[in-house]
Amino acid sequence: MKIAVIGAGAMGTLFGGRLAQADNDVTMVDVSSAVLEEIQKDGICLEDESGMHQIPLKASKAEEIKEAMDLVILFTKTLYSRSALESASAFLGTDTYVLTLQNGLGNIELIQEFTDIHHIIAGVTNYASDVKGPGKIASFGSGYVKVMSADGCQSPMLHRVQEELVRAGFCAEITEDVFAAIWEKVGFNAAINSTTAICHVPCGGIGAVAEGRMLAEKIAEETAMVANAYGIALSAQTIIQSLEYTYEAHKNHFTSMAQDVQRKRKTEVAYINGGIVQKAKEKGLQVPYTEAVYWLLRVMEDTYDLQQ
Repeated sequence: MKIAVIGAGAMGTLFGGRLAQADNDVTMVDVSSAVLEEIQKDGICLEDESGMHQIPLKASKAEEIKEAMDLVILFTKTLYSRSALESASAFLGTDTYVLTLQNGLGNIELIQEFTDIHHIIAGVTNYASDVKGPGKIASFGSGYVKVMSADGCQSPMLHRVQEELVRAGFCAEITEDVFAAIWEKVGFNAAINSTTAICHVPCGGIGAVAEGRMLAEKIAEETAMVANAYGIALSAQTIIQSLEYTYEAHKNHFTSMAQDVQRKRKTEVAYINGGIVQKAKEKGLQVPYTEAVYWLLRVMEDTYDLQQ
C-alpha cells in the first residue's frame, strides 16, 4: 500500500516505521528539514522489546509529493491539521483514504473540509512512543488500535487498512462503536495528559498521590457525563481502569502534553480538555474540574516567556 504519514513525531514515526517494515511503500511527511534529512539518510531507528531496528523509508515535505496516495495517516497535532491537509492537496487523490488516530475531538469534521466522509477512517490508539532524536523513537509495552469508517460502513479499504496494521505488528481491530472508543481516549488524555503536564511528572507521578488520582477520576467522570449526553455509551469506570493500568505499566512515561510543556510548545489541550468543555456547554452541562485544568494549561502555554 502507498502510504503517507503526516507528522514525523513520536506516534507518526512509530506507525510509519512499522508499516514500512511490513513492506508498505511509506513516505514520512513533515515540515522539519532536520527530521526529514535524518530519516532520508538513516531511516527510522526504532527501539522496542525485540531490540533496535533501522528501517529505511522515504521522507519528504508535502509539496514535494506529486502522486496520489492510497492512504494518508494524519498524526499531526490537531492544531496543525488544517495547514497539513492544505499542503497535502497534491497527494490527496479522489480514491485516497485518510486515517486519523489523533487525540481530541473535532478531527473528522476538520478532515471533511478536504475529502468526503466516505473516505475517512477514524480511530484511536494507546500505543506509547517516545522521541529519542530526529527519526529515533522507543516504544515499549502493548496497546491497541481501534478503527471504523467515519460513515459507519465497513468498506473494503477499511478491512485492508486493519489488515496492514496487524501485519505491521499492531493489535488492530475494526470497532463498530469507535466513537465510544474516541471519547474514552479523550477522557483518558484529559485526565492524564493535562495533569502530568501541569505537575511536570510522568504518568506514575499522578498515580502516586491520592489527590492526583482523585483529580484524574473527576475528569473521567465529567467526560463520561458529557459523552452520555450525546448518546454515547461510556462509563467513567472504563477510563479510570485505563488510568490505573497506566500508573503502573507506563509509570516512567512522560505524556506528549507533558513533553510539550517541558519544551515550551503549544499543546493539544484546546482539543482535549477544551473539546470536552465546549461539548459540555452545548448541552448546558458543567465540567468544573476539566475546565479548571484547561484554563491552567492555557495560561501555562501562553506565558512560557515569563516562566522560570
